[in-house]
Amino acid sequence: MAKHPVSKSRTTVPKTTAQASSAPLIPDRWLPWIPVIIGALVFSTGLTNQLLGIDDHTATVDNPAVRDFKIFSSFNLGMYAPLTWAGYAVAYILGKDSPFWYHLFSMVVHAVNIYLVFQLMLRLDTGKKTALAVALLFAIHPIQVESVAWIAGFSTPLFSMFYLLACLRYLDYTKQPGQILNYWLALLMFVLACLAKSAAVTLPLTFMVFDLWRKPALSRTRQWMGYAPFLLISLGFGLLTLFSRDQTNAMVETPGVHFNALERLQVLFYTPVWYWYKLLLPFKLNIYYSFDQVNGQFPWPYLAAPVVVAGALFAAWRYRRTAPWAWFGLLFFFANVSVMLPYFSHGTFEFCADHYNYLAMIGICFLLVHGWLALQAKWPDVSGLLRAAGYAWLVMLVVLSLRQIRVWKDTNSVVSNAIEKGYYQNGLMYSARGKEFGSRGKVKEAIQDFDKSLEINPEIYESYKFRGDLYGAIRQYEKSVADLNIYLKHAPNDAE
Repeated sequence: MAKHPVSKSRTTVPKTTAQASSAPLIPDRWLPWIPVIIGALVFSTGLTNQLLGIDDHTATVDNPAVRDFKIFSSFNLGMYAPLTWAGYAVAYILGKDSPFWYHLFSMVVHAVNIYLVFQLMLRLDTGKKTALAVALLFAIHPIQVESVAWIAGFSTPLFSMFYLLACLRYLDYTKQPGQILNYWLALLMFVLACLAKSAAVTLPLTFMVFDLWRKPALSRTRQWMGYAPFLLISLGFGLLTLFSRDQTNAMVETPGVHFNALERLQVLFYTPVWYWYKLLLPFKLNIYYSFDQVNGQFPWPYLAAPVVVAGALFAAWRYRRTAPWAWFGLLFFFANVSVMLPYFSHGTFEFCADHYNYLAMIGICFLLVHGWLALQAKWPDVSGLLRAAGYAWLVMLVVLSLRQIRVWKDTNSVVSNAIEKGYYQNGLMYSARGKEFGSRGKVKEAIQDFDKSLEINPEIYESYKFRGDLYGAIRQYEKSVADLNIYLKHAPNDAE
């Protein structure tokens, strides 16, 4: 321990008020751990949640890649994600069908990502205050609940971990091009991210956004040569995803959903506006959001959405020099959500989902935090009120996250939440809850839900199958045979 000189009288000089106040309230080394700890505490409330009947069993205990640890040789749920299967396999070895280990892994990976987001903000020279605020919003925002609390959503936090590591290594490389190892580490992390989930293919776009925000110490030629391997890998994994979806019959039209070209364009513009709204006011979050027409037409928000998107982008570009944070935030958001916009219908949960925002929300959080600080600087007379509003919003987010985590406690809760909020998914939500009721022996409730699903959409043939089984169980054989005949006309290969 270093010695310090002391006067003979052994008296000390008290610190002045200015000297005392100059010491930070929280040491810098602890700053990144604040959002990590808060995020972990919030999501630890979901460790007792169950395996859901919505993809959880299919992804884990019923997945041959998980049970037999053949993680590189199969597709599942329309995906090729061997690193995700490996994570599930470890949880399966530790606890078989116990949901605790799957939830624990998701929580831990999310906590790692919170730390990485803080470091990413520092690499982008945003300052510690902004880094702390963005990481905290990323940690506790209710829109993150679907990705972390849904076991079948584990691929999203997992790929994001490697994605963020790749971002850090790439930023280090562009700052010091002589450190070529950082470039190759970024490339390796990118491949690992794609092996966790193909949504990682957006990484080259994110790199381009970084290079617009923070000019790299690279020539333009070397810059584009650096992008090339990432773009090729993106193309390869994109094609692999199309193949895997085809092999697992995931490229199917959602029953009853058919949009023409103009309607599809409206949906495309409406989706990011919807996400922005949910990021600001995350009420009525749900596992599925449908695009519902009224009397064959979309309501006015769909018509206004192109104007909103175009206006936001134009304003951000117009003031990109005086408020560059707005331009960067929007570009980061669109770069990360680009491949997950509803260009066409495929599958039943592909249109619009909370987990598509897991990484993209960083851009909007970046924009909101900078905007909040800029308003305080511009209007110092009301800065206290603005700070109080920001803190109140943050507390609201924590409360809503805790409530949303409880929504994900079991299948019935998740599906009933969707139905109560008016998202029937063209009848599929009633069918899903009917299966859950049937598995619990609640035959009457199950049949009622299957009746409702078929009333909304007679093309949900699985409802005939399960309702026919239930009719047989209660010895209403004529109804059972009638339902099973309808199902078998649609799926003759399932005769057994």
